[in-house]
Amino acid sequence: MTYLQVILSRNNDHASGSELRDAANYSNLSSFSSVSRFFLKKSDGASSKGDLSATVLHLKRESIAELLRVIGEINPRILLFESVTLLEAVEAVRLAYPDVRIILDFHNVESRLYRDMRLARWPAPLRPLGAVLLRRRTEKALEADRRVVEHATAVWVCSEEDRRLVQAFGVDRPVFVVPNPIPDWCLSASDGNAGNGGDVLFVGQLRYGPNKLAVRELATRIMPRLQRMRPDAGLHVCGRNPSRKMQRLLAGTGAKLTANPRDLAPIYAAAGVAAIPLRQGGGTRLKVLEALAVGCPVVATAKAVEGLGLVPGRHYLAAETPEDFAEMLARVLADAGLAADLREAGRTFVLSNYGDGVRCETVRQAVAAMREV
Repeated sequence: MTYLQVILSRNNDHASGSELRDAANYSNLSSFSSVSRFFLKKSDGASSKGDLSATVLHLKRESIAELLRVIGEINPRILLFESVTLLEAVEAVRLAYPDVRIILDFHNVESRLYRDMRLARWPAPLRPLGAVLLRRRTEKALEADRRVVEHATAVWVCSEEDRRLVQAFGVDRPVFVVPNPIPDWCLSASDGNAGNGGDVLFVGQLRYGPNKLAVRELATRIMPRLQRMRPDAGLHVCGRNPSRKMQRLLAGTGAKLTANPRDLAPIYAAAGVAAIPLRQGGGTRLKVLEALAVGCPVVATAKAVEGLGLVPGRHYLAAETPEDFAEMLARVLADAGLAADLREAGRTFVLSNYGDGVRCETVRQAVAAMREV
């Protein structure tokens, strides 16, 4: 059986969550079948489809035409489209090839992510008003999600929570949970001894809205409270493409910044705990899996660990307010026994439930189930 994975043309360093998931899907499918890849290109100008949601990418017409040609040439049994953002290409393929089987991989439920990220820009007391003003745009995002599901033969999602959200669209398509992967470097570099240093660490794509808000909260609200209890505690922010505004913020608060790191293993080794105060986002958080896989204790919000199946107090410490975060971070930094327990329990859980063998079998079963669709 031949598969064709359709993805957006990106860098090849597999650094972002989308790139890591794309690469894992390709690797897992390749373990039991022949797989080809096609890279779609974004349009440089405005799309003629002005009614599309902001969650949908405008793709080059020539790129879509080339995709249709390739499909006719190789005649794949199944197409795997990576992300709702490729709706324009999905609709073109469904029109040209009405009988082809399409898997749509929801990296995120984009309509919810779009709503949550924009509401986060509003002060909490004004968010009901913000929801009203954003209604038209969020309805467009929801319609885009529904449209892409209607064209799919089956849908993949990252978590049970996302499965429930997709099923709530009211479109009768099978939805399979295919978890996010543990980055390969974690498995080769990890001996379970990360998190023995002294840094409070945040790792993430630093142009991503939820991560920017988390860094600001860490630098301006959480760390000052923690440093009143532990004056020696320092914040280390690490990730791709920090803006100048973020660089100034971190420099002004005395935090350390490592931009565009090539090797995360020594950074985790120098950390005492990973702090993840995410308030928005979708799918499941690869940076949580990454930290736990290398044995770094985690303090996180419920949103940050959503969909992972982690138990607070056993696999990580839960915190929601800046006061909670300061208290939990201080506990981990002060109590070597607690840190060791969290390190062992978190790492064991993640490797057992998100390792490549488990994920590969999940992908195989999801594809096999399509024979009955």
